[in-house]
Amino acid sequence: MEELFNIEKVLGFCEKVCYFFTVNILFVISNIPVLLFLLFVGAGQIRECLPLFLVCLLPMAPALSAVMYAMNRLIRGMQGNALRDYRKGYLRDFFRKAELGAGQLLVILVCWTNIEFFTLQVRSLLLAILFIVLFAAAVLVTPNLYMLASRYEMGNIQIAKTAVTLMFVKPIFTLGNIVAFLIILASFEISAGTTVLFMGSAYGFLVMFMSQSVMRQLENR
Repeated sequence: MEELFNIEKVLGFCEKVCYFFTVNILFVISNIPVLLFLLFVGAGQIRECLPLFLVCLLPMAPALSAVMYAMNRLIRGMQGNALRDYRKGYLRDFFRKAELGAGQLLVILVCWTNIEFFTLQVRSLLLAILFIVLFAAAVLVTPNLYMLASRYEMGNIQIAKTAVTLMFVKPIFTLGNIVAFLIILASFEISAGTTVLFMGSAYGFLVMFMSQSVMRQLENR
Protein backbone atom coordinates (compact mmCIF):
# COMPACT_ATOMS: atom_id res chain seq x y z
CA MET A 1 0.00 0.00 0.00
CA GLU A 2 2.89 2.33 0.77
CA GLU A 3 4.42 1.64 -2.63
CA LEU A 4 1.08 2.24 -4.34
CA PHE A 5 0.72 5.52 -2.46
CA ASN A 6 4.20 6.63 -3.54
CA ILE A 7 3.50 5.66 -7.15
CA GLU A 8 0.25 7.61 -7.05
CA LYS A 9 2.09 10.70 -5.81
CA VAL A 10 4.70 10.34 -8.58
CA LEU A 11 2.01 9.90 -11.23
CA GLY A 12 0.14 12.93 -9.87
CA PHE A 13 3.32 15.01 -10.07
CA CYS A 14 4.02 13.84 -13.63
CA GLU A 15 0.43 14.65 -14.61
CA LYS A 16 0.83 18.22 -13.33
CA VAL A 17 4.15 18.61 -15.17
CA CYS A 18 2.50 17.45 -18.39
CA TYR A 19 -0.36 19.89 -17.74
CA PHE A 20 2.13 22.76 -17.31
CA PHE A 21 4.02 21.73 -20.44
CA THR A 22 0.90 21.38 -22.62
CA VAL A 23 -0.58 24.71 -21.51
CA ASN A 24 2.74 26.44 -22.17
CA ILE A 25 3.07 24.93 -25.66
CA LEU A 26 -0.46 26.11 -26.49
CA PHE A 27 0.46 29.56 -25.15
CA VAL A 28 3.57 29.68 -27.36
CA ILE A 29 1.59 28.55 -30.42
CA SER A 30 -1.00 31.24 -29.73
CA ASN A 31 1.74 33.88 -29.81
CA ILE A 32 3.50 32.91 -33.02
CA PRO A 33 3.37 36.51 -34.40
CA VAL A 34 5.54 37.90 -31.60
CA LEU A 35 7.92 34.93 -31.91
CA LEU A 36 8.30 35.65 -35.62
CA PHE A 37 8.99 39.30 -34.81
CA LEU A 38 11.72 38.38 -32.33
CA LEU A 39 13.16 35.84 -34.77
CA PHE A 40 13.24 37.95 -37.94
CA VAL A 41 13.34 41.53 -36.61
CA GLY A 42 15.02 41.06 -33.25
CA ALA A 43 14.43 42.31 -29.72
CA GLY A 44 16.89 45.13 -30.32
CA GLN A 45 14.53 46.68 -32.88
CA ILE A 46 11.47 46.86 -30.61
CA ARG A 47 11.90 50.58 -29.98
CA GLU A 48 12.26 51.43 -33.67
CA CYS A 49 9.40 49.11 -34.71
CA LEU A 50 7.18 49.53 -31.65
CA PRO A 51 3.83 49.77 -33.55
CA LEU A 52 4.59 46.54 -35.42
CA PHE A 53 5.70 44.84 -32.20
CA LEU A 54 2.49 45.85 -30.44
CA VAL A 55 0.41 44.53 -33.34
CA CYS A 56 2.24 41.21 -32.98
CA LEU A 57 1.31 41.24 -29.28
CA LEU A 58 -2.44 41.40 -29.99
CA PRO A 59 -2.93 37.60 -29.58
CA MET A 60 -1.30 37.81 -26.13
CA ALA A 61 -4.47 38.96 -24.33
CA PRO A 62 -6.71 35.90 -24.90
CA ALA A 63 -3.67 33.59 -24.66
CA LEU A 64 -2.60 34.97 -21.26
CA SER A 65 -6.20 34.82 -20.05
CA ALA A 66 -6.37 31.16 -21.14
CA VAL A 67 -3.17 30.35 -19.23
CA MET A 68 -4.50 31.99 -16.06
CA TYR A 69 -7.85 30.21 -16.45
CA ALA A 70 -6.07 26.85 -16.72
CA MET A 71 -3.69 27.59 -13.83
CA ASN A 72 -6.59 28.66 -11.61
CA ARG A 73 -8.28 25.31 -12.27
CA LEU A 74 -5.01 23.54 -11.46
CA ILE A 75 -4.63 25.39 -8.15
CA ARG A 76 -8.21 24.57 -7.19
CA GLY A 77 -7.75 20.91 -8.10
CA MET A 78 -10.33 21.14 -10.89
CA GLN A 79 -8.01 20.64 -13.84
CA GLY A 80 -9.06 18.29 -16.60
CA ASN A 81 -7.58 17.89 -20.03
CA ALA A 82 -5.03 20.68 -20.61
CA LEU A 83 -6.10 21.25 -24.20
CA ARG A 84 -9.77 21.49 -23.24
CA ASP A 85 -9.11 23.83 -20.31
CA TYR A 86 -6.89 26.11 -22.38
CA ARG A 87 -9.37 26.12 -25.25
CA LYS A 88 -12.25 27.04 -22.97
CA GLY A 89 -10.27 29.85 -21.34
CA TYR A 90 -9.12 31.11 -24.75
CA LEU A 91 -12.47 31.11 -26.55
CA ARG A 92 -14.70 32.30 -23.72
CA ASP A 93 -15.37 36.02 -24.30
CA PHE A 94 -12.60 36.00 -26.92
CA PHE A 95 -13.54 39.31 -28.54
CA ARG A 96 -13.91 41.06 -25.18
CA LYS A 97 -10.42 39.94 -24.17
CA ALA A 98 -9.00 40.90 -27.57
CA GLU A 99 -10.59 44.33 -27.23
CA LEU A 100 -9.15 44.67 -23.72
CA GLY A 101 -5.68 43.77 -24.96
CA ALA A 102 -5.93 46.16 -27.93
CA GLY A 103 -6.95 48.97 -25.58
CA GLN A 104 -4.01 48.31 -23.29
CA LEU A 105 -1.56 48.20 -26.20
CA LEU A 106 -2.98 51.47 -27.55
CA VAL A 107 -2.42 53.12 -24.16
CA ILE A 108 1.16 51.81 -24.11
CA LEU A 109 1.79 53.16 -27.63
CA VAL A 110 0.35 56.58 -26.78
CA CYS A 111 2.38 56.82 -23.57
CA TRP A 112 5.62 55.75 -25.26
CA THR A 113 5.06 58.18 -28.16
CA ASN A 114 4.60 61.02 -25.69
CA ILE A 115 7.69 59.97 -23.74
CA GLU A 116 9.73 60.11 -26.93
CA PHE A 117 8.18 63.47 -27.86
CA PHE A 118 8.69 65.18 -24.50
CA THR A 119 12.24 63.84 -24.02
CA LEU A 120 13.61 64.28 -27.56
CA GLN A 121 11.51 66.82 -29.46
CA VAL A 122 9.94 69.25 -26.99
CA ARG A 123 11.82 68.80 -23.73
CA SER A 124 9.46 68.91 -20.75
CA LEU A 125 10.57 67.10 -17.63
CA LEU A 126 7.17 67.26 -15.94
CA LEU A 127 5.24 65.82 -18.89
CA ALA A 128 7.96 63.24 -19.54
CA ILE A 129 7.72 62.01 -15.94
CA LEU A 130 3.91 61.96 -16.16
CA PHE A 131 3.89 59.73 -19.23
CA ILE A 132 6.68 57.52 -17.85
CA VAL A 133 4.50 56.87 -14.77
CA LEU A 134 1.46 56.16 -16.99
CA PHE A 135 3.55 53.86 -19.19
CA ALA A 136 4.81 51.93 -16.16
CA ALA A 137 1.27 51.64 -14.80
CA ALA A 138 -0.03 50.37 -18.16
CA VAL A 139 2.61 47.63 -18.14
CA LEU A 140 2.39 46.71 -14.44
CA VAL A 141 -1.41 46.33 -14.57
CA THR A 142 -1.10 43.49 -17.12
CA PRO A 143 -1.42 40.48 -14.76
CA ASN A 144 -4.37 42.10 -12.96
CA LEU A 145 -6.21 42.69 -16.24
CA TYR A 146 -6.02 39.13 -17.49
CA MET A 147 -6.44 37.55 -14.07
CA LEU A 148 -9.79 39.34 -13.84
CA ALA A 149 -10.69 38.68 -17.48
CA SER A 150 -10.02 34.97 -17.06
CA ARG A 151 -12.13 34.67 -13.92
CA TYR A 152 -15.06 37.09 -14.10
CA GLU A 153 -17.65 38.20 -16.64
CA MET A 154 -17.17 41.95 -16.42
CA GLY A 155 -17.11 44.78 -18.92
CA ASN A 156 -13.69 45.95 -20.05
CA ILE A 157 -14.09 49.35 -18.37
CA GLN A 158 -14.93 47.66 -15.09
CA ILE A 159 -12.01 45.24 -15.49
CA ALA A 160 -9.62 48.12 -16.16
CA LYS A 161 -10.87 50.11 -13.15
CA THR A 162 -10.66 47.09 -10.84
CA ALA A 163 -7.20 46.14 -12.13
CA VAL A 164 -5.82 49.66 -11.58
CA THR A 165 -7.42 49.82 -8.13
CA LEU A 166 -5.87 46.50 -7.14
CA MET A 167 -2.47 47.68 -8.36
CA PHE A 168 -2.53 50.56 -5.85
CA VAL A 169 -4.50 49.14 -2.91
CA LYS A 170 -2.65 45.79 -2.99
CA PRO A 171 1.00 46.87 -3.37
CA ILE A 172 2.31 43.55 -2.02
CA PHE A 173 0.32 41.69 -4.68
CA THR A 174 1.69 44.07 -7.34
CA LEU A 175 5.23 43.56 -6.04
CA GLY A 176 4.68 39.80 -6.11
CA ASN A 177 3.66 39.97 -9.78
CA ILE A 178 6.83 41.92 -10.56
CA VAL A 179 8.94 39.37 -8.68
CA ALA A 180 7.22 36.51 -10.55
CA PHE A 181 8.13 38.12 -13.87
CA LEU A 182 11.72 38.72 -12.74
CA ILE A 183 11.98 35.07 -11.67
CA ILE A 184 10.96 33.98 -15.17
CA LEU A 185 13.53 36.35 -16.70
CA ALA A 186 16.26 35.09 -14.35
CA SER A 187 15.35 31.48 -15.19
CA PHE A 188 15.55 32.34 -18.88
CA GLU A 189 19.07 33.68 -18.38
CA ILE A 190 20.13 30.57 -16.43
CA SER A 191 18.55 27.93 -18.66
CA ALA A 192 16.74 29.32 -21.68
CA GLY A 193 15.88 25.93 -23.18
CA THR A 194 14.09 24.62 -20.09
CA THR A 195 12.43 27.95 -19.28
CA VAL A 196 10.87 28.22 -22.74
CA LEU A 197 9.05 24.94 -22.07
CA PHE A 198 7.34 26.27 -18.93
CA MET A 199 7.67 30.09 -18.79
CA GLY A 200 4.09 30.99 -19.75
CA SER A 201 2.38 28.45 -17.53
CA ALA A 202 4.84 29.06 -14.65
CA TYR A 203 4.19 32.82 -14.73
CA GLY A 204 0.43 32.26 -14.91
CA PHE A 205 0.63 29.80 -12.00
CA LEU A 206 2.58 32.24 -9.82
CA VAL A 207 0.16 35.09 -10.55
CA MET A 208 -2.95 33.00 -9.93
CA PHE A 209 -1.48 31.40 -6.80
CA MET A 210 -0.74 34.81 -5.28
CA SER A 211 -4.14 36.19 -6.34
CA GLN A 212 -6.24 33.58 -4.53
CA SER A 213 -6.78 35.76 -1.45
CA VAL A 214 -7.52 38.79 -3.64
CA MET A 215 -10.14 36.86 -5.62
CA ARG A 216 -11.74 35.58 -2.42
CA GLN A 217 -12.07 39.15 -1.16
CA LEU A 218 -13.62 40.27 -4.46
CA GLU A 219 -16.06 37.37 -4.46
CA ASN A 220 -17.07 37.97 -0.83
CA ARG A 221 -18.00 41.51 -1.79
